[in-house]
Amino acid sequence: MCGRFTQQMTWQQLHHLYSLSGQAPQLNLRARYNGAPTQDFAVCRLDETGGRTMARLRWGLVPSWAKDVRMGARLINARAETVHFKPSFSAAFRFRRCLVPANGWFEWKRAGSAREPWFVTLAEGSPLSFAALWERWNRAEEPVESFTIITTAATPDLAGIHVRQPAIIPPGRFDQWLDPASPLPQLLDLVREPCAGPFEPRAVSTRVNRVANDDPGILDPLVS
Repeated sequence: MCGRFTQQMTWQQLHHLYSLSGQAPQLNLRARYNGAPTQDFAVCRLDETGGRTMARLRWGLVPSWAKDVRMGARLINARAETVHFKPSFSAAFRFRRCLVPANGWFEWKRAGSAREPWFVTLAEGSPLSFAALWERWNRAEEPVESFTIITTAATPDLAGIHVRQPAIIPPGRFDQWLDPASPLPQLLDLVREPCAGPFEPRAVSTRVNRVANDDPGILDPLVS
């Protein structure tokens, strides 16, 4: 699964990464070093004209038919194997796909009765784009827009830490992922084939276990 990730890119970096439309409104971004569910993050999606734009969405997808927003806390991830037919995700998978920029993500490795946190990023330090879905919930005074991150089976290099990893879309496939006309089989292939990296996982301090700890020191390698 993916239960925490980092997002600390500047607006200029996001504009370059996604070749944003000239009409894309600039977001006042907050760096997240220990980003957690129910928090807001920058997400790339298509606007009404078909251009790429950024929006601030809540992590934890709230389906349009949910009774309240609390359901989103249980829908932070969607499995690539079932995302196209699960009631909570199927409509969004067909019509509301997006990309979540990230610098890396955290996983917890079981070591006996303990769980050791690891931070995973690309070896060359390039930004990642998680495959994600978004939804709009209109049952409150203010609409709530939210997202979920799609996960897939981990590569052999990462499976020793966790059996799942985020589905990652490479820059050359952004158009295919965001295009509403993309065929379903191609979309499923995109999210079911795990990105091979190469990744650079490193053990980090258990400080990451507390959401309140959201500072650059969270990413420091664990000193044994």
